[in-house]
Amino acid sequence: MESQKIRIWIVLLMTAFLMPAAWAQAPVTKEVKKQAKTFKKEGWTVNDGEKTLEEQIADLQQYMSDTLYIVESATQKAKAYHLALKSATEKAKGALVRHLSTLITQETTLVQTDQQTGSDGVESQQAFNNRIKSISRETLSDAIPVLVISRQLPDGTCEVQVHLAIAIPEKAE
Repeated sequence: MESQKIRIWIVLLMTAFLMPAAWAQAPVTKEVKKQAKTFKKEGWTVNDGEKTLEEQIADLQQYMSDTLYIVESATQKAKAYHLALKSATEKAKGALVRHLSTLITQETTLVQTDQQTGSDGVESQQAFNNRIKSISRETLSDAIPVLVISRQLPDGTCEVQVHLAIAIPEKAE
């Protein structure tokens, strides 16, 4: 009787830990399967032990449709996989930096416009300062690799494509 209670508790605990991961999985739609098939025809693969190509594409679509994230990508060729991966990741991070810079510029323009029109200039400046602090706290080390695929090219080089996502800090009100 006691061992049965222990088994029930183990099952309940495992369910509690595994269910959130299952809920977080993006759905694999027909569109995702079609895109994965196209990638596979072009020779793209994922590393063993990683999510399947379909799951990664579904995640990518979910991040791209979410307005709380910025998604940037880069493709790089090199003689070795790890060199191409590192270079593509750095290029994608550079694109994220440029995107965040654009957000800062847009906020600057908004604050300058508010100050020129005289509508709550002090509050707008405070919101701008809060936004800058929020963006500066965001680090590229928090970038999430959403889709990482590679393929061997006929000339013997490896081509890697990386899509990174980063959360956009909440707008200061």
